[in-house]
Amino acid sequence: MSSAVVSEPGLDRAPAHTVGLVLAALLGAVALNLHHTAVWCAPLALGVAVWRARTWRARPQPPRRLAWRMLRNVLVVVLTIAALLDFHSGGSLGAAASLLVVMAALKLSETSERRDWMIVLGAALFLLLAACLDAQALWRVPLYAAELWLLCSGLYALGAGNEAPSPRVLLLYAGRSLAAALPLALLLFLCFPRLPGAFWAVPQPGDAVTGLGNDLSPGSISQLIASSDPALRVRFDGPLPPTSERYWRGPVMHFFDGFSWHRARLYDPAPPLQFSGTPYRYEVTLEPNQQYNLIALELPQKPPVEFPAFETFDYQLVTPIPLLRTMNYQLVSYPQHHSLGPLPPAQRQLDLQLPLKRNPRSVQLAHQLRARVTTDAAYVTEVLDYLRHGGFQYTLDPPELGPDSIDDLLFRTRQGFCGHYASAFAMLMRAGGVPARVVTGYLGGEWNRFGDYLLVRQSSAHAWTEVWLDGRGWVRVDPTAVVSPASLTQQLDGLAPAGGVETRLANASWILSTVQAWQAVNAWWQDRVVSYNYTHQLGLLDRLGLGSEQWHALAWLLAAGVGVWLALIAWAQRPRGVRARTDALARAWRMLERKLEHSIAARAQYEGPIAFAERVGRLRPELGPGLRALARRYARLRYGPAASSLDVQRFRRAVRLWRPRSRRRSPGA
Repeated sequence: MSSAVVSEPGLDRAPAHTVGLVLAALLGAVALNLHHTAVWCAPLALGVAVWRARTWRARPQPPRRLAWRMLRNVLVVVLTIAALLDFHSGGSLGAAASLLVVMAALKLSETSERRDWMIVLGAALFLLLAACLDAQALWRVPLYAAELWLLCSGLYALGAGNEAPSPRVLLLYAGRSLAAALPLALLLFLCFPRLPGAFWAVPQPGDAVTGLGNDLSPGSISQLIASSDPALRVRFDGPLPPTSERYWRGPVMHFFDGFSWHRARLYDPAPPLQFSGTPYRYEVTLEPNQQYNLIALELPQKPPVEFPAFETFDYQLVTPIPLLRTMNYQLVSYPQHHSLGPLPPAQRQLDLQLPLKRNPRSVQLAHQLRARVTTDAAYVTEVLDYLRHGGFQYTLDPPELGPDSIDDLLFRTRQGFCGHYASAFAMLMRAGGVPARVVTGYLGGEWNRFGDYLLVRQSSAHAWTEVWLDGRGWVRVDPTAVVSPASLTQQLDGLAPAGGVETRLANASWILSTVQAWQAVNAWWQDRVVSYNYTHQLGLLDRLGLGSEQWHALAWLLAAGVGVWLALIAWAQRPRGVRARTDALARAWRMLERKLEHSIAARAQYEGPIAFAERVGRLRPELGPGLRALARRYARLRYGPAASSLDVQRFRRAVRLWRPRSRRRSPGA
């Protein structure tokens, strides 16, 4: 006796839109990953999808040729290696997405059973997850939602098999399911315990915006000023500081080689400070920048408590890990302050260092200016007067400087921007015996009235100088303010110094309002959704009156919410008007059984209507056709789509009209 293997039904006779939905869902998932997959992945997926759309009705032959099998195995190995070689360009997530595209395309090339199509759709779901992990920009959310809707419609179509309804019905079913799942998703988002770190985002080192670096060379600040990308957003708990005090402190430079300034590592404690004036409390949202510095308004009272950070000897806020994702932290800053102690000898020596035999004319100029005055404060004023009246110009496109960059700036080109003049001023201070260092950061900011925050762009990058004056401590001196007061005012007002895009937008108020409104919405999305963490969860518990420290309340809140959601789902799925129709249908079938109870054995409890009709047909062939028709009709009304009242009425009428014929007596009986 031979046995046949029963396989799953394929899609060879399914409606064309079922295959179309699956292919569209796969291509949509591939499109969402174009930015970090290999360049050949999309053409590969598109080519295989087009070929499969043309050949899906052809039933594959079971005994494949050996050559085709070998070719397919070679393709698997070659494409897998090619996907893994892409690891060096974008990181692990991009390589994993490329590998998923390869596997989905190869599986699509051999689909024959419903199980194969389900695997293809599963790969598309994982591709959607990869896209969500890689980028959470607000403008991508509608694309993710549309792709998820398409994927769920494809799942419905595969589940229905050859009886799949129209695409409109499939989309309707999928939309209802997603709408029903949305409250549960929001509940899990709000209450599921959050782990520290970027749990829902996989940072990609190549994607972070380059910000302020570890050194300052002619041209470095100019590159940042050419970028209008956001650097940080600041929300103040109270009034904003005056524009003249909006200096955002970043990396501090100490070593000078005659051309570039570099950071220093010194483990001495910073001189103690006495803060005075108005304190400003604020929250910073810092964009990824591949650096280790937290940007702060001068001068922060202490490091933030949200994550590990420490203050260096030169009042920088430094983290032990690079900032590869958006960071939120809170600070308190005092723009007015003075040192309570003297400058430590090691720091004084560090900030008086000058390279030998470099910039000799500038050193000679410093000695001449120093000889005119007796105090350090007077020498600072003397050098500023020299820059103010020396015919210097501010420009973002200065001439190139030679190895002795300060000599070239002061005696040849006389053109530069903030980095040039901060470097020259610090060098002249050191040559005159005054400790000095160069501070880089940002200046000013653009107020967004829709989001109530200050937006600081990369174009606001700035450099200034700090000098040590005995009895006062480190004092900020901005030489750009004396060379070009107009450019400094523009930066403090949040405009690009060279009349860039921000300046042109300011002349079109409606365009500026639209841009700021969109920026505010994006900021809310980034701060309240993408950056939602355990601290936000504790704040939610506090607002609900459950106590900010009762983390176990999250579990109770989650359990209660899930219970309410399940109750609502059960209530929505309750029988509405169906019970009466079902009872009428059952009564009609019972009427049919009563018509047969005198001529045939009663229906057993395990016996379905169609099986009962088949048994009656074998025993009473003259009753078989009519009873089978009624049994199939009853099964369709009972177990098929919801029966209408009219259908049940018609069935009852047919049962009433049906009469079982008596068995004919034989002649002579």
